[in-house]
Amino acid sequence: MKLNNKNISFLERIGQYLILASILGFVAAIVMSCIPASVTYIDGIASDGTIAAVSVVFLLMGSVFAMPGILMEDGKDKQTFSTMRFMVLTVALVFAAITIKIGWQTSSFEDFKIHSTWVYILGLAFGAKVAQKMTEEPSDDTAADDTAEDPADKNKVPPTK
Repeated sequence: MKLNNKNISFLERIGQYLILASILGFVAAIVMSCIPASVTYIDGIASDGTIAAVSVVFLLMGSVFAMPGILMEDGKDKQTFSTMRFMVLTVALVFAAITIKIGWQTSSFEDFKIHSTWVYILGLAFGAKVAQKMTEEPSDDTAADDTAEDPADKNKVPPTK
């Protein structure tokens, strides 16, 4: 985020508001989970985890809006967005929201169960990102290392005219 508030774009400002809303949402979810709905009802008002899950979505989306460089390419054109980074962020966002919603409802770790296919989905998303990174063109730093002069070339005499 930029420190100078006058130069912040509209989307960066929206991102800051989303981050603030996510923090307030977490606080509200915690407070409402501690307040019992009635004497016979043991769990709190917001014990289903929806508020906490939505807060995670707001936090991740706010981070992307406030810091758009998260989704930018590393290649030659620094102003383009990476589709693969967006897809990995989307999969991670959905997994985090579902996990928090399930975890908010459970009272013990034994009750916390996620279907095993999520491992394959996350592995595929992150593995695809790694494969994409490996197939991209080398950055300027690695290209400079490949073109370094051979020490034996220093002893050669340059051709004369």
